[in-house]
Amino acid sequence: MLKKLFGGIRMTWPCLVIFAVISGLVTGLVALLVPDGSSFRQIAVTFEAWIVLAIIIVVNCEKPLEAAFKTFVYFLISQPLVYLVQVPFSSMGFGLFGYYYYWFWWTVATFPGGFIAWYIKRDNWLAALVLSVALAGLVFFGAGYLKSLITDPPKYLVATLFCFGSVPLLIIAILHKRNPRLIATGISVLALAVTIFLMVRNGSISNAYEVNIGLDEKVYPVTEGWTAALEDPDNGTVTLTPPYDIFGPMCEVKIKDINKPTGVILTDPDGKQYILPLKIEKTPDGTKIDY
Repeated sequence: MLKKLFGGIRMTWPCLVIFAVISGLVTGLVALLVPDGSSFRQIAVTFEAWIVLAIIIVVNCEKPLEAAFKTFVYFLISQPLVYLVQVPFSSMGFGLFGYYYYWFWWTVATFPGGFIAWYIKRDNWLAALVLSVALAGLVFFGAGYLKSLITDPPKYLVATLFCFGSVPLLIIAILHKRNPRLIATGISVLALAVTIFLMVRNGSISNAYEVNIGLDEKVYPVTEGWTAALEDPDNGTVTLTPPYDIFGPMCEVKIKDINKPTGVILTDPDGKQYILPLKIEKTPDGTKIDY
């Protein structure tokens, strides 16, 4: 089965288009029907599943340029479909395509990426290095999901298993020689160690409850000069992110004890302060609500 999937499919153009249409339609339906914060919904949000799908296309192409074109066309069809499926059911309508801006640039990057990725078929040290880029990405996403799983089980259990399970699966399915497998495995372990080290150093791994608060740009016209702090700094941390395109300003808050009343103090460049009362509750499904 693995041999067929990773190198045994005749990836003709009709096959590719059908694959892209099915991927886009299914992902759009997932975005509509699956609750936010679920493992299965991540295919509509993050890249890990798309990394594996792109590799399936690449290894079933005969030449690097073919891999580049077909990977690019696959994403050019599938990603807009993800949003098009949601448009009739969203209050944002075609405004949803504002989120496609980032996916479009990733789609453009798949052309050179697909060309380079084709060399994983060579089954040598170069193949191991190229594949390790994808494996490092899976490790990065997996570490983030593992953090959520540890602090709030069973959140993102399936996503965690998918990311970490895909790493050995890809190594076994694509690399058949001992040395390339050892290189790819070693780099993957190193990537995991570095990722966890950085997360620990930056305080990303903790027992704190985390929420992201979207700020109304009319009420809080956040720019680079604004700052944010918790009323009780001993109870957690807050990071203020200025607006980026349609997402607007965001506060990422980590609270150690949700039973302690707290608030966020926003300060503009002129020193004027805005108090944002904050209450976090843990709901039965494990999510957090801020209001």
